[in-house]
Amino acid sequence: MNLIVTPDQLREYLTLNASPSSSYSDDTLTSNIYASQQFLERECRRFFVDHPAVTWATTTMLQAQVPVPGFRSFASITWGGAAMTIATPTVQTENPNVWGLLEPSPGNDHPLVIALQFRPWRVDPSGAPWWMADPLWWDKALDSPFYPGNYGGGYVWTSMPNDLVIVGDGGYLAGEEPWELRMAVMQMAGFLTQTPSALFATQANTPAGGSLEYTELPPYVQRFITVNRMGKQAVSVG
Repeated sequence: MNLIVTPDQLREYLTLNASPSSSYSDDTLTSNIYASQQFLERECRRFFVDHPAVTWATTTMLQAQVPVPGFRSFASITWGGAAMTIATPTVQTENPNVWGLLEPSPGNDHPLVIALQFRPWRVDPSGAPWWMADPLWWDKALDSPFYPGNYGGGYVWTSMPNDLVIVGDGGYLAGEEPWELRMAVMQMAGFLTQTPSALFATQANTPAGGSLEYTELPPYVQRFITVNRMGKQAVSVG
């Protein structure tokens, strides 16, 4: 795992003495940065740092839209045993059978794919079948009961465990991480660096007579997790 911020950047942010006179070694600050990156990825349920050639799987229950933890490229997508071809707003593919949905990312030139959509949403059970929205439905055999999108009859949703398997590059390419992510890592790592003084208490006293509370994460980190956390949004409509 690569470091999004360096120990010297963390020292400067916390106004600590510069290395080598600092009482905080590179090893200590580096471990805090690594821990912060792993913590934010776990809490947000997604990849942020570079994860090359990672394999990720989930059970879809044949949802129209499935959240994924953030991929910048795909080596393969297998759904229900069938190989999928993907298209995104930035990468067009001829006759795709899965569409990648991009994260909202102002200022980021290479947004990650954070969800896959396999078919149009159902909006009216009495209307036309879902596959009629695709003009190539006959050529793709989308009306076949053996097509993964039709498993379970369309009303009783079911699928095999880990029916969606993705192999690809997760997270941002090193050096292209959004600034808000770097700030969240910086603040989280700073929090971990300062907490040893309150290891056996909920607060620590400062030389000036004040106190530092350690019962909650920094507000910026909390907000970052709330905004960037991934998860299931909906299974079906109608």
